Amino acid sequence: MFFKSLLASLVLVSAPAVLAAEPKVWDITVGGAAGLVYTPNQVKPDVGDILSFHFQIKNHTVTQSSFDSPCTPLAGGFDSGFMPVAADATEFPVYNVTVQTTDPIWIHCEQVGHCGMGMVFAANAPKKGNTFDAFLAAAMATATQTTADSTTTWTDSWSSDYPSATPASGGYYKRNVAEEEAQPERRWSRVMAKRDAN
Repeated sequence: MFFKSLLASLVLVSAPAVLAAEPKVWDITVGGAAGLVYTPNQVKPDVGDILSFHFQIKNHTVTQSSFDSPCTPLAGGFDSGFMPVAADATEFPVYNVTVQTTDPIWIHCEQVGHCGMGMVFAANAPKKGNTFDAFLAAAMATATQTTADSTTTWTDSWSSDYPSATPASGGYYKRNVAEEEAQPERRWSRVMAKRDAN
């Protein structure tokens, strides 16, 4: 009898530890009815939790950046790549990121102009100093900088002849001239549907 009681106590003591080890899944909507935003735009996950990004219509990315350069991909950071979703889609792509640290994680959308319009996200942003609001303001300030930079020529155009592509099979999109010069390997981005112009 004593052994059975001891065994039952051990099971009760260890059960909460097992439950606590389960990672939480944070569902984040990318774009959709709310517009050019991630919903929610910030969360406070623990190590091991999963950020689950659910892409809606149009074409967005989940691209890691930094507080200092909100609209620039972080070297060595994660990137979902473009996820085009048609207006009549019935299936929606999901991109998961497992949280490895409680340090802040800064994210933006790589679609032309979206980051500058405020399409950014943060995990574990501090309440003081490098806050989410400061990150958002810095991202939106890049829209003004891009507009003021007369040397940047945007050529975000659909190409059906490089090398050969059709709207049905996919195509290529030319990025801006400044980016092409800085990163020639990213000159053309292959995607499976026409990139939206917003």
